[in-house]
Amino acid sequence: MTTKKTKQKNTKHLRLFHKYGHKKEYLTKQQIKKLMKVEFNLVYNAHIFNAFMNIWQTKVASKQVITKDTFIHKLFNKPDGFLRDITLK
Repeated sequence: MTTKKTKQKNTKHLRLFHKYGHKKEYLTKQQIKKLMKVEFNLVYNAHIFNAFMNIWQTKVASKQVITKDTFIHKLFNKPDGFLRDITLK
Protein backbone atom coordinates (compact mmCIF):
# COMPACT_ATOMS: atom_id res chain seq x y z
CA MET A 1 0.00 0.00 0.00
CA THR A 2 2.78 2.49 0.77
CA THR A 3 4.30 2.05 -2.69
CA LYS A 4 1.02 3.03 -4.28
CA LYS A 5 0.89 6.26 -2.27
CA THR A 6 4.46 7.13 -3.21
CA LYS A 7 3.81 6.37 -6.85
CA GLN A 8 0.60 8.39 -6.77
CA LYS A 9 2.42 11.35 -5.22
CA ASN A 10 5.06 11.25 -7.96
CA THR A 11 2.42 11.14 -10.69
CA LYS A 12 0.83 14.31 -9.31
CA HIS A 13 4.16 16.11 -9.42
CA LEU A 14 4.90 14.66 -12.85
CA ARG A 15 1.52 15.76 -14.21
CA LEU A 16 2.17 19.29 -12.95
CA PHE A 17 5.66 19.27 -14.48
CA HIS A 18 4.34 18.16 -17.87
CA LYS A 19 1.66 20.83 -17.81
CA TYR A 20 4.25 23.62 -17.71
CA GLY A 21 7.44 21.92 -18.98
CA HIS A 22 9.43 22.90 -22.05
CA LYS A 23 9.35 19.85 -24.34
CA LYS A 24 8.77 17.84 -21.15
CA GLU A 25 12.48 17.97 -20.22
CA TYR A 26 12.86 21.01 -18.00
CA LEU A 27 11.25 24.19 -16.71
CA THR A 28 12.68 27.58 -17.61
CA LYS A 29 12.66 30.52 -15.22
CA GLN A 30 9.50 32.01 -16.75
CA GLN A 31 7.72 28.64 -16.70
CA ILE A 32 8.49 27.98 -13.04
CA LYS A 33 7.31 31.51 -12.16
CA LYS A 34 4.04 30.88 -13.99
CA LEU A 35 3.63 27.48 -12.34
CA MET A 36 4.10 28.95 -8.86
CA LYS A 37 1.74 31.86 -9.54
CA VAL A 38 -1.07 29.90 -11.18
CA GLU A 39 -0.98 26.61 -9.26
CA PHE A 40 0.15 27.68 -5.79
CA ASN A 41 -0.61 31.44 -5.70
CA LEU A 42 3.02 32.16 -4.82
CA VAL A 43 4.74 35.33 -5.99
CA TYR A 44 8.30 36.06 -4.90
CA ASN A 45 10.43 39.13 -5.51
CA ALA A 46 13.39 38.96 -7.88
CA HIS A 47 16.01 38.42 -5.18
CA ILE A 48 14.32 35.37 -3.70
CA PHE A 49 13.62 33.90 -7.12
CA ASN A 50 17.25 34.41 -8.22
CA ALA A 51 18.40 32.63 -5.06
CA PHE A 52 15.95 29.80 -5.79
CA MET A 53 17.30 29.42 -9.32
CA ASN A 54 20.94 29.54 -8.17
CA ILE A 55 20.35 26.78 -5.62
CA TRP A 56 18.20 24.38 -7.64
CA GLN A 57 19.19 25.14 -11.26
CA THR A 58 20.97 23.08 -13.87
CA LYS A 59 22.60 24.68 -16.90
CA VAL A 60 21.20 23.64 -20.29
CA ALA A 61 22.44 25.56 -23.32
CA SER A 62 23.71 28.31 -21.00
CA LYS A 63 20.22 28.79 -19.51
CA GLN A 64 19.22 28.18 -15.91
CA VAL A 65 16.54 25.49 -15.84
CA ILE A 66 14.86 23.17 -13.35
CA THR A 67 15.08 19.56 -14.53
CA LYS A 68 12.38 16.95 -14.08
CA ASP A 69 14.46 15.02 -11.54
CA THR A 70 15.05 18.11 -9.42
CA PHE A 71 11.40 19.16 -9.58
CA ILE A 72 9.97 15.77 -8.62
CA HIS A 73 12.53 14.48 -6.13
CA LYS A 74 14.06 17.55 -4.47
CA LEU A 75 11.79 20.61 -4.45
CA PHE A 76 8.92 18.97 -2.55
CA ASN A 77 11.01 16.96 -0.04
CA LYS A 78 11.29 17.96 3.60
CA PRO A 79 13.27 19.48 5.33
CA ASP A 80 15.21 21.35 2.61
CA GLY A 81 12.93 21.54 -0.44
CA PHE A 82 11.79 24.96 -1.59
CA LEU A 83 8.17 23.82 -1.98
CA ARG A 84 8.23 21.48 1.07
CA ASP A 85 5.07 22.90 2.66
CA ILE A 86 2.90 22.42 -0.44
CA THR A 87 0.73 19.35 -0.84
CA LEU A 88 -0.85 18.49 -4.15
CA LYS A 89 -4.44 17.27 -4.27
